Amino acid sequence: MMVDLQADAGPALVFGGGAVATRKVKGLAEAEFQVMVISPSVSDEIRIAPQTTVIDRCFSPADLTGEAHYALVFACTDDRAVNREIGRLARLANIPVVVADAQEESTFFTPAVLRDGDLSIAVSTGGASPEIARTIRERIVAAIGPGWGQILRLARDERDLRKGQRSDADD
Repeated sequence: MMVDLQADAGPALVFGGGAVATRKVKGLAEAEFQVMVISPSVSDEIRIAPQTTVIDRCFSPADLTGEAHYALVFACTDDRAVNREIGRLARLANIPVVVADAQEESTFFTPAVLRDGDLSIAVSTGGASPEIARTIRERIVAAIGPGWGQILRLARDERDLRKGQRSDADD
């Protein structure tokens, strides 16, 4: 089952600042999540990502055991032991977690997503191959073409208009 978690569920916490973390932060930013990144070094793309705060330091267990509430956690460091500990603590705190270097330690996977306005199409390989998921997503984009976000916006307006007319008739 795929779930489309809304950004108002809470902020996302990403540990790491390399290529994998950059992809995760970009996806979270596109979905309009508030993102906190903790890493002693991060890519320039992470630093300029919208709604993203960077804390330049290493992981601390207090990041997951303190008062802050996170909707999602991503363990994307280049240290296996640190990623394992992040996953363990997130699971103890009942926070969904992706452990980038250990699929079996993750509690969810991030699909390759096509977003066009209110249209979202997600492709997941269950963590088996993010590259194949991206390739399939790109094929879907090519097959359906652009403009679906605008079509959905018009459909929503029409639906709202019909709802209003029904409500007026009930009065």
